[in-house]
Amino acid sequence: MNQVSSSVEMDFNYPQPPRDCPADLAKPSSQYKSRAWLAMLGLSCFALLYLVLTFWFAWSTYYLCNLFGQASDILVLVKGIGSGFIAIFLIKGLFFKQHSGGSKDFEVTRAEQPRLFQFLDRLAAETKAPKPHKVYLSGGVNACVFYDLSILNFLFPSRKNLEIGLGLVNSLTLTEFKAVLAHEFGHFAQSTMAVGRWVYTAQQVATQLIFHRDWFDGLLAGLSRFDLRIAWIGWILRIVIWAIRSILDTLLSFVMLAHRALSREMEYQADLVAVKNTGSDALVHALHRLAPADSAWDETTSFVSEELRRGFAVEDIFAIQSRIIEHSRRILDDAEYGNPPSLPTEGRDSHRIFTADLAQPPQMWSTHPANHLREENAKKRYVPGELSIESAWCVFENAISLRQGFTKQLLVELEKPVRASAETISALDKDYSKHSLNPAYRGTYLGRSIVSSTQEINELYLEQVPELSELYPAEMVEFLEKHRNLKKERGLLNALRARHFEPVDGVIRFRGEVIKRSHLGEAIETVEADLAKSNQILFMHDQKCRTFGFELAKRAGGAWPNYVQGLLKLVHYADHSLRNLVDAHTLFQNTLNVVLADGNVSSGERRRLLGDAGELHRVLAKIYNNSGQLGLDQETASHFDKPIWKDNFEALRLPAPTSENLGDWIDALSGWVGEMVAALDDLGTAALESLLDTEQLLLRTAQQGNDLPIAPEAARVPEQYDILLEGKERKLQTKLNFWDSFQTASGIGPATLRFLVASSIVCGAVWLTLSDGSLDALKSYFL
Repeated sequence: MNQVSSSVEMDFNYPQPPRDCPADLAKPSSQYKSRAWLAMLGLSCFALLYLVLTFWFAWSTYYLCNLFGQASDILVLVKGIGSGFIAIFLIKGLFFKQHSGGSKDFEVTRAEQPRLFQFLDRLAAETKAPKPHKVYLSGGVNACVFYDLSILNFLFPSRKNLEIGLGLVNSLTLTEFKAVLAHEFGHFAQSTMAVGRWVYTAQQVATQLIFHRDWFDGLLAGLSRFDLRIAWIGWILRIVIWAIRSILDTLLSFVMLAHRALSREMEYQADLVAVKNTGSDALVHALHRLAPADSAWDETTSFVSEELRRGFAVEDIFAIQSRIIEHSRRILDDAEYGNPPSLPTEGRDSHRIFTADLAQPPQMWSTHPANHLREENAKKRYVPGELSIESAWCVFENAISLRQGFTKQLLVELEKPVRASAETISALDKDYSKHSLNPAYRGTYLGRSIVSSTQEINELYLEQVPELSELYPAEMVEFLEKHRNLKKERGLLNALRARHFEPVDGVIRFRGEVIKRSHLGEAIETVEADLAKSNQILFMHDQKCRTFGFELAKRAGGAWPNYVQGLLKLVHYADHSLRNLVDAHTLFQNTLNVVLADGNVSSGERRRLLGDAGELHRVLAKIYNNSGQLGLDQETASHFDKPIWKDNFEALRLPAPTSENLGDWIDALSGWVGEMVAALDDLGTAALESLLDTEQLLLRTAQQGNDLPIAPEAARVPEQYDILLEGKERKLQTKLNFWDSFQTASGIGPATLRFLVASSIVCGAVWLTLSDGSLDALKSYFL
């Protein structure tokens, strides 16, 4: 360790491990070991059944074909051929090569980044972990271990690669970056990674058999449609293949369940490796930065896409991510957004950043524990550590060139002229200077609609004009936060009732009290009532704002009232058209998922799918047809490349769905819907900006006593357009019918029944091959 440390020279202060750290901090717990044995047991059962079935049907094929050569019994030949088909089906699952996650687009070498590799070498020595085989950079907010898989990895370990997301590097300090990588090196050092490799290999074998449909299925389907005297063989074989797939699917689900339980323990264990090397706070602080960094990265990719649409490529994508986080701090009026709270001078061992959510996705499908649980694990035995303020970029040579080179490679195929970072940041600042993002509005227009509850805009006008002091009060920030929490609470309770989510620690907590699942309905009613009151308060505030603005327009006289109303109508049209289109598309996707759940589409399901597809096409066509009746005002039109909004997208060429074109129609659908959703979203945003800008102009002019120019020509909207009020969304199917549940093993009852039926069929197939003495022949062959 000392030799490694002394041989490494770095141009930054390498974060030293904590001095007083318990030697057994990262020692595997008894729960960790028991989960590892459970995962191995499940994997062994799966592998044993698969190998026994494969060997048996292969042996039966050999034995029965030899027996036919001696006895010329046609039935023996049929059984031999059938057994051969099943053996081929099982054996073909062994031939695969799977790239297991990770990005291989941007590999870095020791010669290119010596400082980074020195950092990794020293960290590997500290954590007693093997060095990564290769190191790759990606653009996301992540870091992970990944490797390729083939059937050989049941016997030989695969070489592990390390992926480092530069969006993560851009958001962390040096100590936090070390903590994240120490967590990943903790995975490198875990012997149970071998279990994961075996599980993933088994999963790929099962995936090949259960979900893939290839030439083999086509052959059986063709055989089933052949002459009736032959087709019955294909029917039986397809039933047996279905049964084998069902059994393997059930067993694999138990293997994955056990492995996910182990994976959670592996995450805890890797976290403790990070704590041992950086202290308890560094990893927790890194986790705290992830959500803002991830959100900013999503906004960054959206902005870069918009820049490309404008004809420019960006020079440094990471400068944009940092700038977006700065803007978020300003908009949210939260100076610590994207930064962890300051540590207290005393009582750091009891200091907590994360709190428990009401619920989370089912633990059986979650490999990463919730952040509050990871924090508890990291601080169970508190280890103080030094926290640096240096950026994680100091680990990289020529960081600016690296950032620009990585950005260029991301966009290299698009061949757009690169705009300098200063110009790009200026364009970004302009986007974030929108009136709706002004902190003076207290977040009133962030992520919510002002017209979703109105059939027509006149509902937003009050008879009594409010005072200016009643608009956008300071307490609106706290109220909106509570409103968002109510919506989140409602969503979690509904997810609990539908069993899409499971309660944390198996206990349902509602507003400080433990409740039974049978009382979820009452809890939801309580939240709905509170949310209705909250919505009403927001609606009344929207009324005050629009009434005040409209009163200013009336006092200004001339065509200003018509202009202001035209802008509000434009917001109403864009919002309801967008909501209705998204809702119709959501219903279609829901129906499509339900119809395809069992892998077969009945005539009734096809008619239902066509009906929802037809409704979606009607909604889409109506928006396209209405675009000719839409007239934008000059201010709103200035937000678009072309002055007439309908000229920003091509005419609808998507035909109405029919039984004959449904497959091609579904393939083409997303492009048409996506284009119109983006266009309506842009239209609504531009109209709202124009409305707020106009209201501010009218207020400023009235306060200063200046003269107003002549009002621009008012916007026009179609006389008839679809309106979708909040709470009136189309009903989605949340549960499968019994047959689909049986086919997909959804629920304990259907899953148990499918397993029993499938087991009976496979046992019957095995019995048929036993009836001719194949087992006795096998015994005599080996004994």
